[in-house]
Amino acid sequence: MSLNEEQELSFILDKGLENINLVDVRSPSEYVHDHIPTAINIPLLDDKQREEVGICYKNVGPREARMLGVDLVSPKLPQFIREFLEIKQNNKMTVVYCWRGGLRSNSSAGLVRLAGMQVFVVKGGWKDYRKHVSDFLDNFPERYKFMNFYGPTGCAKTEILRELEAEGLNVLDLEKHAAHKGSSFGEVDEPEYKNVTQKNFESKIWNTFYKNGGSLFLVEGESQRIGKVSVPSKIFDRMKTGYSVVADTSLDFRISFTVENYKPDRYIEEIRVSLQRLKKYIGGTRIAELSALLDKQDYETFTRDLLVDYYDPLYFRSIPEKPDYVIKYESIKEGSEKLAELYKSCEAD
Repeated sequence: MSLNEEQELSFILDKGLENINLVDVRSPSEYVHDHIPTAINIPLLDDKQREEVGICYKNVGPREARMLGVDLVSPKLPQFIREFLEIKQNNKMTVVYCWRGGLRSNSSAGLVRLAGMQVFVVKGGWKDYRKHVSDFLDNFPERYKFMNFYGPTGCAKTEILRELEAEGLNVLDLEKHAAHKGSSFGEVDEPEYKNVTQKNFESKIWNTFYKNGGSLFLVEGESQRIGKVSVPSKIFDRMKTGYSVVADTSLDFRISFTVENYKPDRYIEEIRVSLQRLKKYIGGTRIAELSALLDKQDYETFTRDLLVDYYDPLYFRSIPEKPDYVIKYESIKEGSEKLAELYKSCEAD
């Protein structure tokens, strides 16, 4: 392979992921577990085929495993090349990678080149990318600072942050990356939760800083654990040193927003399952009372009781004793405007 057909990861990142057709040729399960952001998956072998080749390699030998791979790939070769041709229509540089920049990516590139396409390979593959992410998180740059947004359950913190991100402010959306709302009911209406891993969570965090300029990032005041993943320690430690902003909203606003956000009329069974997880904290009798409210479709009282009796005591033990700022609001628009004003004043300091 000539040097210009193999590219270092640093070259790819400097050029900009958005300026490249990045193709992950690993199996679908490898791709879901973690991949370079913006990459699409055009697998050379599917999960079952990859397992067959691995077994052959182990039990028979590398030569036989390669021949089995050829047999498995050959029938789908026209479609494989066609998928590359479809993405190439935007005239961007096309780059492929596999686990470590070895057989699968080089074989894929060679096959696609037969169709007259210019294709490059990421040297070191996903493994080199993963090292890059780990090094970034372990040596989190000093220039990055945080503005932590705290508030009791139901005060629309996540929605406010997402609105500000849409307006161009820097936001590290941990709940989005974890596909979890950060509560005992956090999996409700989060279809991507099943696919979340610690590695792809960290990739999304890394990508937030990679694609955004500036140094001050808004972030929701969270515990280190969110669903089944954890915020990397260096980032969590930095968050604790950042500005603190506490939301002050009425209970009525919080109840209304929580019912709207969790959609109990659509996700009643998921809410019942999540409610059972609280049994060891509030007891079986209270669980039965709350379940009865669900049966009667009295979602407002159900929500009020959970907020006042369970979530609020937890919240008041976790917020800063002396926050830097407190903002009062009774709508997402009002909260967004006040938080944006604080962000811009701190960004200018």
